[in-house]
Amino acid sequence: MFAQLADIHLPVTPGTDLVLLNSLCHVVLEEGLHDEAYVRAHTNGFEEFADTVAAYDPTSAARICGIDEDTIRTVARLYGKADAAMSIWTMGINQSTHGSDGVCAINNLNLITGNVGKPGGTSLSITGQCNAMGTREWSSCSGLPGYRQLENPAHREEVASFWNIDPAFFPKARGLFQTDIFPAIETGQVKALWVIGTNPMTSMPNTPRIRKTLRKLEFCVVQDAYEDVETADYAHVYLPASVWAEKEGCFTNTERRVNLTRAVTAPFADSKPDHWIFTALAQRWPAAATMPWPETPEATFEEMKRLSKGRGRNLDISGMTYDAIEAARGIQWPMREGDDRSCEGQAPRAASPCEGQAPRAPRGAPRLYTDGVFAFPDGRAKLLALPYVENNERPDDEFPFWLNSGRVVEHFHTRTKTGKVGDCNKHSPTPYMEMNPDAAEALGVAHMGYARLVSRRGDAVVMVQRTQRVPNDMVFVPFHFHECVNRLTLGLLDPHSRQPAFKQCAVRIEPADQREAARWNASMRTF
Repeated sequence: MFAQLADIHLPVTPGTDLVLLNSLCHVVLEEGLHDEAYVRAHTNGFEEFADTVAAYDPTSAARICGIDEDTIRTVARLYGKADAAMSIWTMGINQSTHGSDGVCAINNLNLITGNVGKPGGTSLSITGQCNAMGTREWSSCSGLPGYRQLENPAHREEVASFWNIDPAFFPKARGLFQTDIFPAIETGQVKALWVIGTNPMTSMPNTPRIRKTLRKLEFCVVQDAYEDVETADYAHVYLPASVWAEKEGCFTNTERRVNLTRAVTAPFADSKPDHWIFTALAQRWPAAATMPWPETPEATFEEMKRLSKGRGRNLDISGMTYDAIEAARGIQWPMREGDDRSCEGQAPRAASPCEGQAPRAPRGAPRLYTDGVFAFPDGRAKLLALPYVENNERPDDEFPFWLNSGRVVEHFHTRTKTGKVGDCNKHSPTPYMEMNPDAAEALGVAHMGYARLVSRRGDAVVMVQRTQRVPNDMVFVPFHFHECVNRLTLGLLDPHSRQPAFKQCAVRIEPADQREAARWNASMRTF
């Protein structure tokens, strides 16, 4: 949709975003479009970075990334000359063998052009789920609350003191990434798994392998609001969780805005809010005896506020309250205790310090790094030299098409919810692929007919939609139909983020008829 509305569309060869971004930086530096004063004052690593991108001239880069050199130069000039420029990305960058490098390259581009910490200029990742940002902030990635790391002894000591436990209770390193857990199950390193609000049977690549992996578990717990999620078929225990309207709590969105939901109805049947489930289980462990236990989500939020305080800590929510969040319809962190006390725009409260004036609802900080100070000991951002390494699966004579996957408007992720909604299924009821008309004609694949997609990992039969939206050597399949696309996708992982490379793999296409499609769909229902 965005590509169809864009002034300039860059249909980059899958997996080569880093090459394109390095080439844009090459042009910016070559033509003196960078903000030299900002780079000198606020970054480290410029010389090594400049040496690396010098090799990515548009002529050479075009042969790898598929964008012609004139377009690369035009986009670089537009970006470098703009008063403010913003880079927004979603899973198309992340879900690649070079996803982390691509994100860092976006940051490089914005640092050298001074597009950080000013209105209209930023690097902005749009996350896929509500509270994806909040889970990163409060330990799902680092292991300890508030971006604290288990690998840091001072962080372990700080949190242990707060919770009144021995620091030795904490492991000295974070656990496995989600995508590394499944190989660890295969080797016997992991024997039990607690799956909370996710559905790896539908979201992970190479579905047949995941099915075999989950069968190896000695004990599996699935905690979800939907009992019929596919992963629950492999659970020894199912914990029914409440949905958002049945519970209370805060979440953080991609712009650091903390918001609040309150329960509007009682939990369905025997389901319980996640907070209740976690607390009820945790209190059964011996270490819980000396720990303080907040009884409500709001009390937990108050604990998080205290843990967020700290000198130089950006993630500070100590100035927020449930009432203030609700009144402001969301507050961006940092919002430190004592911040944002000016008076305008809202009726005063009895405790207002504004002496009869209307206090402005607190809003927090609209943007970070306005002072050019970054979260490193010297306060400088790091420009990273990122050479491109070609290790993607690419089309060849046996598998001549790129397979790309992504979202469509009718469905959300694995269709756990939208797959049960009549209107959504009416508009998008079955797996399908978009295919270029010329490529389809050459293979004898009819519009609204069927075709078999075959990769090195599996096969799938889908309906075909001929469209000019995809190039001659590529097909697109919505990822919501997991029974199709994840049988085909590449299992390689980004070395840093450990995200799977959902966005590029090689397939071949064979015509199929309706009878074959019916047999295949029936086999998927019983598989």
